[in-house]
Amino acid sequence: MFTKTAVSVLAAWVLQVAATPSDLNEIHRADRQGLKASQQAQQAIEKLDDEQQSLIQESRQLKHEIQLASHYQKQLQQQIGQLQSALEELGEQRRQLRQTRMQLAPMMDEMLLSLTQLVRADLPFQQQERQQRLDNLQLLLQSAELNQGEKLTRLLDAYQVELSYGYSVESWQGKLGDGRLVNFLRAGRLGYFFLTLDGKAGGRWQGDNWQALAPEQLGNVAAAIRVASGDGIPALLQLPLIAEAS
Repeated sequence: MFTKTAVSVLAAWVLQVAATPSDLNEIHRADRQGLKASQQAQQAIEKLDDEQQSLIQESRQLKHEIQLASHYQKQLQQQIGQLQSALEELGEQRRQLRQTRMQLAPMMDEMLLSLTQLVRADLPFQQQERQQRLDNLQLLLQSAELNQGEKLTRLLDAYQVELSYGYSVESWQGKLGDGRLVNFLRAGRLGYFFLTLDGKAGGRWQGDNWQALAPEQLGNVAAAIRVASGDGIPALLQLPLIAEAS
């Protein structure tokens, strides 16, 4: 029995004996071509494998980008929704502001009218100054140079000044209707007095004219004038009531 090695050697010998030199060359050429084709096929397979891996990587990257884009789109939709809500709220605020501005002008006119009526019905102290303030407010409300907010601020300032007269005491010199120079005293809105410079005569405004003070009342008014002017020690003021004026 032949061994496998012996058979192979015998087969090779038979081929060599049977084949001519040209046949052997053809066989070698075919072997080389087969080897080359095998190498080319291997290279093609490797190239296809590389391309497949590249496509897989690109697919993964594309999926990742799609996920990011989807997440960004959700965030963008939320932001757009919030922006839309903010715009709607802003539109409502603007509508309310326009309505308020439309109502503000007549309201300020009413406030000025009320302030004017207060001054006219009040004690007639510092009338020129107070009337000038009212005239200035009238011009201010008609001015196009100031906005509504500034006009309202000026109007409220004037109200504050008038309100302050109710809890303050002050004294100043001025002239009576007959031209006499006297000291005036205003005690809040409770009393409005005058005292001549020599202290010998005085009066209190009552109703629509001056009522003379009794001689025993002059000292209290003089003391109150000194305190209001800063020349006296602050103390409880004892001023004549309306019923005490003669």
